[in-house]
Order: sequence, then structure tokens, then C-alpha cells
Amino acid sequence: MNRKALIVEDHPIVSKSISDFIQSSIRNIECHPVTNGRDGLAYLNGNKPDIILLDINLPDMNGIEFCQQAKSRFPGLKILVFTSIEQRHVIEQMMQMGVQGFILKSADTEEITEAIQQVINNSTYYSKNVTDILHSNASQSTDKILLTRRETEILRLIADGLTNQDIAEKLFISAWTVDSHRKNLLVKFNARNTAILIKTAAGMGLLDY
Repeated sequence: MNRKALIVEDHPIVSKSISDFIQSSIRNIECHPVTNGRDGLAYLNGNKPDIILLDINLPDMNGIEFCQQAKSRFPGLKILVFTSIEQRHVIEQMMQMGVQGFILKSADTEEITEAIQQVINNSTYYSKNVTDILHSNASQSTDKILLTRRETEILRLIADGLTNQDIAEKLFISAWTVDSHRKNLLVKFNARNTAILIKTAAGMGLLDY
């Protein structure tokens, strides 16, 4: 009987790539990709996946919220976080939610396969990068908030009061992309809303030009 993997990843290209890779690397597994948390939760209503690969940055909710809702309804779910976010507080929150694993998107194919198989087989898997972050002192650079050039650009425009549409037009990108970056920034700064995001970023000197 085929096992099922639910992939909750907002970028269709990444989602398809990981689906194709899993199905070609692991025998008897069927992948079901969705691009937002709402569709992922809806899938759980009539299906019981053997593993969920979960990104943190989703268009309608973050991975922490998804995990909280999914685990409250189905405590036995096996969730492997698969993300590019390297923030200590995010890792710790997901561990508190009871996820079985956490790997970064920079992981090689061998590690991804190993992580999936370990979680499916009722073990846990945390990549070395993740354990290094957890074991590092709070003062070390691994716990600092690292932003890409685009994230810094969008953060400053948000602080200037621009809407998602305003920023999209200014940077020649879609409003959906801006909203995705905004949600990612909220997760990185552990901020409940935009006001807290801006206050925290300002206090760290990230809005200084």
C-alpha cells in the first residue's frame, strides 16, 4: 500500500520539485502538494498522510499556526519542517508544537531522503545546522536575524507606510510576493503584527539608512 506525503509549500516550482524527488527516491509513496495552509488543513479532513513536509512561510498563515491547528485536531501527525528560516525561536516553537523533524532547504538530497524516512519510521530528525543553532549561545551570530537584500528593502518600505500594492508597483513584483515577504518577516522577528515588526526592527537599527 502506498504511503502518503502532504507537502505544504507556497512556491509551486519548489513544491513540484520536492514531490518529484520524493516519488523518485522513496518507494511506494504518493505526494499531494498544496500551496497554502488552508488547503493543507482541508486535505487532512479526509486523509491521513504518513508525513507532512511543512514550510514556515505560507501565504495565508505561517507554519507555526498550521502546525498548531493540525496537531490539535490530529495529535499523531508526523511533521517535518522544511524551510529556509534559520531562527532559534522558530525552531523552538515548532519543537514545542511536537514536530518530528526540522531541516533547511539548503540540505542536500541525501539528507532530505534520510529525514523523510526517519520521520515516517517514527524517529526524529534535526539537521546539523538546526542543532548548531539550538546549541549556540544567544549572543552568537547564528541567532541573529539575517535578512536578504529584498527583505531589507521591503521592511523599510513597510516602515514608510506603503501598502503591499504600493510596494509591488515600486519594486515591479506582484502584491502576492510582497505579502509573502511580509509574512516571512513577521515570523523572523517573532512579531504578532506589523507595528511590532517595525518597532523591533527600528530598535535593532535595521531601518537606518
